[in-house]
Amino acid sequence: MKKYFKISLIVSLFSSVVYANGLKDPLAAKVQEIHIGSYDDPKSLDPALCNEQVCDLILIQLFEGLVKENKVGEIEPAAAEKWVISDDGKTYTFTLRNNLKWSDGSKLVAQDFVYAMKRLIDPNIASEFSNILESVVNGKEILSGQKNPKMLGVRALNDTTLEIKLAQPTSYFLQYMIMHNVFPLQKKNVEKYANKGSSFAAPGKLISNGPFILTSHKIGNKLTIEKNPYYWDKNSVYLNKVHFYPIVDSNTEYKMFETGQLDITAGIPAGQFKKLKSKHTNEFKSTPILANYYYVFNLNNEKFKNKNIRTALSIALDRDVITQNILEGSQLSLYDFVPYGIKDYNQAKAYWQDYPREKQLAEARKLYAEAGYSKENPLKINLAYNTSEGNKKIATAVASMWNKELGVQATIQNEEWKSLLEKRINGDFELIRYSYIADINDPINYLIQFRTKELQNDARYSNKEYDKLINDSMSEINPVKRKKLLEQAGKIIVDESPIITIYSMTNSYLLKNSVVNLEKNIMTRYYLKNTYKREQRKAIN
Repeated sequence: MKKYFKISLIVSLFSSVVYANGLKDPLAAKVQEIHIGSYDDPKSLDPALCNEQVCDLILIQLFEGLVKENKVGEIEPAAAEKWVISDDGKTYTFTLRNNLKWSDGSKLVAQDFVYAMKRLIDPNIASEFSNILESVVNGKEILSGQKNPKMLGVRALNDTTLEIKLAQPTSYFLQYMIMHNVFPLQKKNVEKYANKGSSFAAPGKLISNGPFILTSHKIGNKLTIEKNPYYWDKNSVYLNKVHFYPIVDSNTEYKMFETGQLDITAGIPAGQFKKLKSKHTNEFKSTPILANYYYVFNLNNEKFKNKNIRTALSIALDRDVITQNILEGSQLSLYDFVPYGIKDYNQAKAYWQDYPREKQLAEARKLYAEAGYSKENPLKINLAYNTSEGNKKIATAVASMWNKELGVQATIQNEEWKSLLEKRINGDFELIRYSYIADINDPINYLIQFRTKELQNDARYSNKEYDKLINDSMSEINPVKRKKLLEQAGKIIVDESPIITIYSMTNSYLLKNSVVNLEKNIMTRYYLKNTYKREQRKAIN
């Protein structure tokens, strides 16, 4: 006959561990250690250079910014205990906590934030996210090379007070302060390794200020972080170790979860949404997130300079077949670049979007022919995607659609994640798969990417009317007028088709019931402070 241990016995068994960790849960595990599946190795743990989700999730455990977002996306205090915004909306004054320290035990001061921001906007660093400081005094001039980064309107009034002056009020500026790109940096730590051919952002070198410190990183194997004894709120950090595993194949990741090697997965295998939702009822999680999945045209390539060919390919791609059949209804077909769920924005419609499918295809064939292509003279393109069974299935289906409906000869090409990022940045592609997870809950986070000469402008798109709409929206404080400007910009992207957006994303993943206080928010972030592991009650004879 099977029975369970009594609670009284469990309390006795774990009491010393519980109180040692600061936990009051009688089922708290003896070993506070969890194992997390990650899509790949982080590209960089330099906050200024991290430009993808994998490194972002690690950096928000290693560092802490002035503010952070909670589970529902609201801004709350972090390294700054409070802040004041001037009546004209142009001056932000942050008051830091008194007991902030770096992971080497030295004092963290307001000047450390000043250093990080001036470094971020320095053109020599070439951060894709330097534009988040564009609205700061002298930000535009620094980005254009007209002024020195030292002239950025950020200063430390004293060790615990940071002042940021804006050139014009920016309604979403505080949201930018949650991003890892503006996390503080210890100047001597960065500059110690700057000219020695090795990065400061490596185990044994990186000095950080968050709940955890970086202790080990073996490329292709595992990255480990451990509790930071100098973190200001260390009593709320219960995990002693966290391991991240770069698992490219989602089927392998799922097997590791089933065998107990992982506590949480990054995602689930493509085509298994319904099966896993049924099989892992209590462990299956699925949440709509602010993210999209899309293909980018390289507009520097002569093949794609004609808008007709871009539109024809967009029309011929049946998004509903992908979202409903391949992905089993787990995602939402999307035509605008801005995903569903972003506040203060209504998605634009393509002129052909509501046509019956046959009429859509007739329009695609007409545009294809007008661009000079036919079955006798087919368009030949190369579509690159990063290693993933799901990406492969989608790319294969899309290539088949294009060939069947238009006669396009598309070669699909698998790339490792880092290789794909390099091709994206260098413009070494024809058509490339990408997805973008929001950094902030605002449409500007997406639409600014198509502004001329923007470092994130992967398509190399340029439109003066579009640029003006984006620039005007950045300084517009009337929410109704700003919404209209952004929606007009979004409609231009839908009409011009520098990209083909396929779907607005839902993140489905598996999480062991033994892990407490770990929940992904609408931007797929989760903070491991307050997270802990429980023992599972085991049946005995």
